[in-house]
Amino acid sequence: MRWLQIARKDFADSRRDRQLYYLLALLGLFALGIGYFVGDNPEFVSGGDTAMILLSVFAFLAPIVALTISQADVVGKRATGELSVLLSLPFSRRTIVLGSLVGRMAVMTVVLVPVFVLAPLVVAVRGAPVDPVALAGAFAMIWLLSLVFTAIALGISTFTRSTTLSAGGSFGVFLLFVMQLWTVIPSGVRYLLNGLSMPSGPQPEWAAVFVQLSPFAALRNLAEPVLEEIVGSFPLAAGSVGDGLPWYQEPAFAGVVVLAWIVLPLAIGYWRFQTSDL
Repeated sequence: MRWLQIARKDFADSRRDRQLYYLLALLGLFALGIGYFVGDNPEFVSGGDTAMILLSVFAFLAPIVALTISQADVVGKRATGELSVLLSLPFSRRTIVLGSLVGRMAVMTVVLVPVFVLAPLVVAVRGAPVDPVALAGAFAMIWLLSLVFTAIALGISTFTRSTTLSAGGSFGVFLLFVMQLWTVIPSGVRYLLNGLSMPSGPQPEWAAVFVQLSPFAALRNLAEPVLEEIVGSFPLAAGSVGDGLPWYQEPAFAGVVVLAWIVLPLAIGYWRFQTSDL
C-alpha cells in the first residue's frame, strides 16, 4: 500500500500549494452561479435541469482542471529532484505513477463534490425541484471524464522529461478533444486522399468510428442507456443517440474505449518512465 503514501503526499502538496483552495473557490463560484440561474424561475424548472446544466458546464471545466493540475505532477518532481529522493526510498516507479493518479483524482473529487452539492442546494432553497438521481448520474459522468483526462495528463507527464513538453502535450490534448480538433481529422484525411479536394458522398464508416473514439463521445455512448434524460446535454460528443445505433456507439464498445483512454496513456507513460534515466 505504498502507493497510498504517495497519494496522501500528492494531496497534501495540493493543499500546501493552496491549489486545492483556489479550485474550491473558483468552482464554488460556478456552482453558486448555476444554482442562482437555474432557480431564478422555479415554476419553469424541471427536476433534471440542474443536472443537465452542471453536466454541460463541467464537461468543459473538468478536463481543463484535470489537465492543468496533472500535467506536471511527475515530470515536475523529476525537474526538482524530488523524484530521485522518492526512488531512493522504498517506492517503485509504478507506485509513484499509481499514487499520483489516486492523489490527483482525490483533488478532483474534493473540488467536484461541493459543486454538485452547492448548486442543487441553492436551486432547492429558491423553490425549484431537484432530481437527486439525475445529479448522481451527472456527477458520475464528470468524475469519469476527469479520470480520463487525469490519466492522459499523467501519461504525458511520465513519458517526457521536460515540463515544457508536458505542458505542450496537455495543451494539445485540450485542443484535440475540448476544442474538437479530433472530429476534423477524418475530413482532413479524406481531403488529402482525394487530391486536396473535399470528396462528395456520405461519410465512410471508418470516419464515423474514429469520431466515436473521442472520450466525450465514448462516455456519452456508455451513459446513454441509463441516463437518457440528461445525456443529451453532454457537449462535445459528436453523433446522435437513440435506438438502432451502429456497433461503434453501443455501450459495450464505448466502455472499452473509455477504459482504453484511462489505461493506455498511463501504460505508455509508465513504459517510458520505467526505461528512462532520471
